[in-house]
Amino acid sequence: MEEELFDVPISFHVFNRPETTRQVFDEIRKIRPKKLFITADGPRANRHLDSSKCKEVRSIVNKVDWDCELYTNFSDTNKGSFKSTSEGITWVFSYVDRAIILEDDCVPNNSFFKFCGELLDYYEHDTRVALISGTSFYERPPSQRYSYYFSRNTHLWGWATWKRTWVEVDFTMKRWPEYRDVNGLSVIFRYKHEVRYWEKIMQEMYEKKIGPHWDYLLLLTMYMNHTVAVRPTDNLVLNNGYGEDATHFDNKRAIQGVEAIEVSFPLEHPEYICRDVKAEVVSERLEFSGGLRRFLIDAIGFSLPESIQGIIRMVLKKNRNH
Repeated sequence: MEEELFDVPISFHVFNRPETTRQVFDEIRKIRPKKLFITADGPRANRHLDSSKCKEVRSIVNKVDWDCELYTNFSDTNKGSFKSTSEGITWVFSYVDRAIILEDDCVPNNSFFKFCGELLDYYEHDTRVALISGTSFYERPPSQRYSYYFSRNTHLWGWATWKRTWVEVDFTMKRWPEYRDVNGLSVIFRYKHEVRYWEKIMQEMYEKKIGPHWDYLLLLTMYMNHTVAVRPTDNLVLNNGYGEDATHFDNKRAIQGVEAIEVSFPLEHPEYICRDVKAEVVSERLEFSGGLRRFLIDAIGFSLPESIQGIIRMVLKKNRNH
């Protein structure tokens, strides 16, 4: 008897990395989705190897050997990560109302797909939940019996969402000044250094001092709407997007390379929707603002001699280990 096709549409975003693309595509092939959407950015004009690498990537993802509705959105020119990914997701949601979204450097454990599929159904009509993430770097406490928790933050390294969430994202940031001026982030974050970190990022994107990040704009929309992300108790997606071909990370970060673990079924659902504050503290320290220690170093360290900076780092590191 032929294995049943996976019912949730998959949105796969690729560029110029054949090896990592092949790893992710192999996992997609195992679950055999009924609908597969592939967005491919075009080669950069100033990178002579891009053309051949992009061509190889497209040959990999075109090898669909199961009964599948394949939709391709291949660009002849390079749009860049922001436009290619955000426009690609918008394109997908012009066809479907839910999707699992993967990039070419995010290798999921096979159970990730079932995890997302079940929770897309479970929270379909609960608008307090904006998305389902496949990543978590919060060490499971012995008392944690649930399969996932809720958080204001997440890395979108393998995730799923509904059209209802994506259409709310304000890519123009027209609502940001008003939200900033009423100190909206102070409602979301407990500590001033967290507010300052995120406000600086959002303001610099608004002023176009830094390039836009579609994932941060999605997070900003969640903050504005007081919605949460589902994060698995165990990490379900391996991110290997580092190295010379990476768009954002030349070197491996602590949260990259964390192994993907099989989730157990049936899922144990939390009894109520409430953010896990302890997990968010860890998330801020490992993934985003870096916590109070990094804030103190940034705030006072750079104005001091290098020798004094070294002493501060040693003291903070010693305190962290006790």
